[in-house]
Amino acid sequence: MPKIQSPAGAGFFKTSVYQTLNQPTKTPETKLWRAVLGQVLYDAFGPMRYDTSKKERKEALDFLKDYSNEHFIELCENAEFDPEYIKRKVRKKFAEKFVSAINKLSTKVRNKND
Repeated sequence: MPKIQSPAGAGFFKTSVYQTLNQPTKTPETKLWRAVLGQVLYDAFGPMRYDTSKKERKEALDFLKDYSNEHFIELCENAEFDPEYIKRKVRKKFAEKFVSAINKLSTKVRNKND
C-alpha cells in the first residue's frame, strides 16, 4: 500500500527553500572556526595519533578547561556556538573520561585480586 503524503510533507518545499528555512547558511569563516573548535576537541579527546604529542593534548585540554579565557569565548562565538553550551558539553566529556578511568582502574584491581 503506498504511503499518502500530506502537502506539507517532505516533498512540499523545494530543496533550496527547505534548506533556507531549516539551516541558516554558514559563512566560510564560521565553517573555519567550527573546524578549529573541532580540531581542539579532537586533540583533547580523540584517539592518540602519531602526529599528536602529549604536550599538544595537554594544551588542548588546558584550553578547554579555562572557560573564562577570552580566546575560548571568542572561538565559540566565531563558530556560532554559545560558550556555555560548549562548556557543558566539555564538562560532560571530562566526566565520561573520569568514569571510564575509574572503571578501568577498578577492573585492574579486581583482576589482580582474583
